[in-house]
Amino acid sequence: MGDLVDWHAHWVPPEVVALLSDRGAEPRVVREAGQRFIVTGPGRRQPLREVQLDIAARIAEMDKCGVQRQVLSLAVVLGHFMARLPAVLELPLVAAVNIGLARLVSARGDRFSGLASLPMAHLEEAPAILEKAVTEQGLLGAILPADAFADKAAASRLKDIFAVADRLRAHLFIHPGPLPGGLSPSAAGDEAQMVRRRAVAFQDSLTAAAITFEFTDFLDPYPNAVVHLANLGGTIAFLAERIAMTAERMELPAGLAGGRLRRIFVDTASFGARGVTLAADVLGAERMVFGTDSPALRIAPALRGLEEAALDGPAARAILEGRAFDAIG
Repeated sequence: MGDLVDWHAHWVPPEVVALLSDRGAEPRVVREAGQRFIVTGPGRRQPLREVQLDIAARIAEMDKCGVQRQVLSLAVVLGHFMARLPAVLELPLVAAVNIGLARLVSARGDRFSGLASLPMAHLEEAPAILEKAVTEQGLLGAILPADAFADKAAASRLKDIFAVADRLRAHLFIHPGPLPGGLSPSAAGDEAQMVRRRAVAFQDSLTAAAITFEFTDFLDPYPNAVVHLANLGGTIAFLAERIAMTAERMELPAGLAGGRLRRIFVDTASFGARGVTLAADVLGAERMVFGTDSPALRIAPALRGLEEAALDGPAARAILEGRAFDAIG
């Protein structure tokens, strides 16, 4: 029996906090009344979640739940923060993320793997940074923002990144996140804004990315790149039935109307038994891997969602062990 692997987990390396703490101007990390905050502009601050730094606490939770390995990428809070960065700060912060991940993977490779951050405001630098991350820093690949794949034209801006990933058989994790300058306006005072942004807009961006990858030829030149979407790939499993019903009118090739994933993989993060059951039935359990969104979400509920899903034992176990990736090395 193989190890349980969590393919969707986040971490803020101390190197990142140190870089931002040394700054005298925004964006920066400040300490007030014993608590640290990320300050991105006038009136824009959020607490730094110390649990996202605590490796010992993370390992304790993993051990309690029987998870052997987590694949770490930059926490979404700072992932969104990066889209607000002054261009001059983006490359130093990317370097700090990747150095921190490489350090952790070198020290605790028995428990952690890492996915590099890449600069979106300096795309010309990104292919070389990915190459270094994989060949020198011991990382599996990189995390990329879903908004970069809203359509094929947008995705084409990242073709050089995919060319490197294809050559190195690297792992590209597509996670909700904006591009520089692409942040949605705030809706302060609207109690439903968190639901709109985190539950709906995040999933919409992943759905758009899934359509780009599955319904266009964008990925055809990159057969060896491993493309993994967060959160069941958005709402693509729910929409597959509607796509099939309108396939003839849309003049889709028959092979695209069935809902089965052909090229991408999706993780189970942020979903329970009903979502996992639907995705396995429509998209194919063989294209699914386990994810938790730890530490923003706890590991135990994610495991319970798989246990309670309408899957047979071997299929559930294959998802927990990440066996979907075995066939591609």
